[in-house]
Amino acid sequence: MLQGVLTNDERHAQMSQAHGQMLKKRPKFNDKWASIVCYGPSLADTWRLIKRPIVTVSGAHDYLVKRGIVPDFHVDCDPREHKARMLQNPQAKTIYLMATVCHPKYWEVLKGRQVRLWHLINGDDLETVAWVMQNHPEGANSMIGGGSSVGQRAMNVMAALGYRRFNIHGMDCSFTTDRHAGAHLGKEQAKIMVKAGNRVFQTTKQMLQAAIEMEQFITTQDAEIAFFGDGLMQETALQLKEMA
Repeated sequence: MLQGVLTNDERHAQMSQAHGQMLKKRPKFNDKWASIVCYGPSLADTWRLIKRPIVTVSGAHDYLVKRGIVPDFHVDCDPREHKARMLQNPQAKTIYLMATVCHPKYWEVLKGRQVRLWHLINGDDLETVAWVMQNHPEGANSMIGGGSSVGQRAMNVMAALGYRRFNIHGMDCSFTTDRHAGAHLGKEQAKIMVKAGNRVFQTTKQMLQAAIEMEQFITTQDAEIAFFGDGLMQETALQLKEMA
């Protein structure tokens, strides 16, 4: 089981410093597709195919902005300081759907931009639910769960806004040489090898956990998902489709 990078006390301290309006959930789903754009290496192969509305995570935001594409939404939920430094080109037309647990430096970066907040809940973390009810009861309807990756969290955030059909780019959960489509400030994790179908992929424990969670999501949730690019996650989804 992967451990969080902050203790609950540290997370709650950051949550208390968040700035912005709370996200309001939609009461029902629509039939529209949303593009979830992650920062895996295959993004370099598929970014020209991305359709709106565009929802970026991690470094995919600046990657697209540098190529003349302004995201409609950006989602982040990572509490570490370096994530704020990765977003260098915030856009006036982008709506930033940010978890309150994000590092306080994010609020400096996003000052004057369109920000909507939500409270991140990890699994059965009743302690954080209790913190929200006691310290920010008006945010009780803005609590959102999900997996360990920001890509899956972004799907849950967009589900709260009424989407259940997703085109997914850059959610590779594997790599060959470069781990991301561009520069990344995070710590490099140890490599492992895993097999999917008849193929072997280079990944990390964190990426593998994300792939396992997405596999569970695909098989248990009422959602339509189309993957673009090539990687462990795309191959896993293909195998699931062939077995269906």
